[in-house]
Amino acid sequence: MGQPEDLAIVIPVWNIPQDLVFLLTQISRMNIFSEVIVCDDASDVDCNPEHLGFTSETLGARLTYIRSPEQRGAGAARNIGLAAVNAKNVLFFDADDHLSEKLPLIWRRHIRDEIPDFTIFRHTDSRVLNSEGREASFATDERQWDVALGKTNEKLLTREQSAHLCTISAYPWNKIYRTGFLRSQKINCSETPVHNDIRLHWLSFLKARSILAVREIGAIHIVGERDHHLTTRRGEERLCINEILEDLTNSIRESHRNTIFMRHFIHFVDTICRWNLNQVDHDIRAKFSELTLTAYLRFHPDEFRVFALWQPEKAESIVKFLLREGA
Repeated sequence: MGQPEDLAIVIPVWNIPQDLVFLLTQISRMNIFSEVIVCDDASDVDCNPEHLGFTSETLGARLTYIRSPEQRGAGAARNIGLAAVNAKNVLFFDADDHLSEKLPLIWRRHIRDEIPDFTIFRHTDSRVLNSEGREASFATDERQWDVALGKTNEKLLTREQSAHLCTISAYPWNKIYRTGFLRSQKINCSETPVHNDIRLHWLSFLKARSILAVREIGAIHIVGERDHHLTTRRGEERLCINEILEDLTNSIRESHRNTIFMRHFIHFVDTICRWNLNQVDHDIRAKFSELTLTAYLRFHPDEFRVFALWQPEKAESIVKFLLREGA
């Protein structure tokens, strides 16, 4: 069994030292981390933990600070951090999110028996908390959790359940990974301006042999109007998703799990592309519409046929989009 001192936390940060202070203070009180790796994406303000009053002694874990000479995005920062991890397990976590008091319980469940390739846990989204007063994510994600876990609080997922739960929002910070799994399968983040966590999320589900799902909430996702948040970046950078979707389509097609995952992936591609179409600036909407057409047309007829039998209404909507936008 793993030990509590075998967990690293990798934190990409850019220009938010006060948020980093809050997170590091949380880390110092949890006593479950063996390594704290802060990856500074060329901040304009000082985000060195030692300059903010933290040391390995105060954190109770070995502190590593890595600063990139130029800004490359959160995906590249996480990859740099992963390369520096010595612990057998790793949690990626954003500097402006908050750890839940339930995380130590989730960690103990991760190492309780034979350690899975990763343990996934629920999170609270600040938008839901502020508008509805619920400690939960959006209803669409919560329904996926209910389908996967039923009435249980934790479960080692079957292949079908894994493919289903994979369709929740693709975040990097809701999973405790076995480091060796990520390295052996060559899984990392896309080094793109945005959408850099989609690759990590989907390849993890696709390649994992064992996934533990825990219903407990391990993180609070704080969403606001900040320069580094996806919701505020509506320009050409959004087009980077094209290459990400192309690579994942090929990876799923080459996998022995291709049939069950491909139908869920088609659903995801439709959802993420239409969401982006409603988000991007008007002057790039035509480019993103073309990108969406390309993404749909990558799927083989037999792949789309399986999807259409499963989701006939959504398949019909895709066909109508192809006829309307492709004319």
